[in-house]
Amino acid sequence: MSLARVLAVARTAFSEFWRAPEAVFWTYGFPLLMTVVLGFAFQPSDPAPVPVAVVSGEDASQLSLVLGKNPRLQVEILELAEADAALARGRVSLVVRGPLGEPSLRSDPVRPEAELARLHAERALRDGSDAWELPRFEPETRPGARYVDFLIPGLIGLNLLGAGMWGIGFKLVEYRAQLLLRRLFATPLSRGEFLAGFLLSRLVLAIPESALIALFGIMFWDVPFRGSIAATCVFVLCASLAFSGLGILLASRPRTIEGVAGLINAFLLPMWLLGGVFFSNDRMDGLLGFAASMVPLTWCSDGLRDLMLEPAGFADVAGPMLWLIGFALACYFAALRVFRWT
Repeated sequence: MSLARVLAVARTAFSEFWRAPEAVFWTYGFPLLMTVVLGFAFQPSDPAPVPVAVVSGEDASQLSLVLGKNPRLQVEILELAEADAALARGRVSLVVRGPLGEPSLRSDPVRPEAELARLHAERALRDGSDAWELPRFEPETRPGARYVDFLIPGLIGLNLLGAGMWGIGFKLVEYRAQLLLRRLFATPLSRGEFLAGFLLSRLVLAIPESALIALFGIMFWDVPFRGSIAATCVFVLCASLAFSGLGILLASRPRTIEGVAGLINAFLLPMWLLGGVFFSNDRMDGLLGFAASMVPLTWCSDGLRDLMLEPAGFADVAGPMLWLIGFALACYFAALRVFRWT
């Protein structure tokens, strides 16, 4: 082995790296940028109170007052159906039901925050009662109210997001890097027709892969499906269109695989954190809450949960569906303006 040849290759690779602005930015600039952004977003502060629902009825007001004395609990009184829905959607971590002398606590122990809510509720009940006994705990096992029921619709949305971004954006830049787009430029094919064909290719796969995840959850974990199948199929197509449109927009200019990979990851990371896939983002407030409400993955996850966990139809998901269609059209027409063949 020749040391001179090894050093020559190393110098060449080192020079090529510094001549690629995308590689330099995504290696050094992007981690520093994310450090600043996440540092400001998650500055040290007092822990947020844990949301708890008290079922209206016997001693509900007294239970609410007792639990509310613990500053770590955020208590609200709800009807039984509302409390069940809030627990299923992750808006509350624990449901408390009277009477005050023999309260019962209900939650899904699989949820990360459920144990914390239970401990704080037991402490509040102990401090607020002279003759205190350990409350009865009822683990939530009903289909539709468990954490796995919350998770499966989110995973379907996450799959649509990844497939739309990587399946479309990555392949588009790969064509550009291999000079295939330059050959297409010499044909009568317009950029609008080309991009529309890319979107159509993604839509063909959206429903089968989403159905596979849903069927897996239904068969192995008894995840319910209570909504309209037709509305779900149309909603999945709208979500796939939105994420594929974003993938096309991000891939309209980069010339290298490294460049588009960095761009896609820059958009994927905030959606993973704020999209409400693994935990509810309803409790986020301020700028973080606003950002979570505007993330397309949030619209997708919430709409799919409505369709799977509730007897929902087209009217119930019209809002998220219109948001996704509008987002898809905005990305598509923006891509038409900035797209380049070479």
